[in-house]
Amino acid sequence: MESVLHFVADNCVLLLNGSFVQTAAAVRYASDDPLYVTVLPLEAAYLPYTVEILNGKAVTNVSLAVCCDMGGGHRYIELKPRSAYVYSPASMRASEPSSTPGQLLGYVRAGNFTAARSLMSDELAESVSDEALGEFFEDVLSVRENIYTPEKGWLLIKKDGTAQRCDIIVHGGLIENIVI
Repeated sequence: MESVLHFVADNCVLLLNGSFVQTAAAVRYASDDPLYVTVLPLEAAYLPYTVEILNGKAVTNVSLAVCCDMGGGHRYIELKPRSAYVYSPASMRASEPSSTPGQLLGYVRAGNFTAARSLMSDELAESVSDEALGEFFEDVLSVRENIYTPEKGWLLIKKDGTAQRCDIIVHGGLIENIVI
C-alpha cells in the first residue's frame, strides 16, 4: 500500500534513500518498504542523523522523529534537530511558536491560563474552564498548520501517534473557536 509522507525538518536538507531532495512535503512511498531519511542540518550547531521509516513509523532514532497518522494514507513526520550540546547556549534555545494556536498550547502546558485566555475572544474565554483547556491539550505535542492535505485547518500532533485535524478560527489575532 502506498502512503504520502509529509516531512517537516526546519533548516535542513534531506537525503531519501541516498538522493537529495529540496522539499519533502509530499513523498509517495510504499508503506512496507523501508525508507532511509538522512537529515543534514544547515546550521553547524546541529548534527546529521538517519532515520529508518517503515509503515509510516520511525524504527531508528525514534526520539528525533515525530510520526503521526493523518488518515487517508497521509503521514506527518517531523524531524527534530540533533545537538551535540548537553547544555545549549541561550542563542540555540527553541523560539516561541509564532502561531496563535501554538502559543495557546504553550501557555496551557505551562499552566498559565490567564495568558492562554488573552489569546481567545472574550466569548470563548468565558465559555471554557481551565480544566477543559487542560484536558483538551493534555495529549497534544504541537499544533501545526495543515498544509499537507486538501482539508486545510490545523493539526493537533498527539502523543499517541495521530494527527487530529481541526479548525481554529482566528480573527484579529484572537482565537474565536476550535472545531474538531
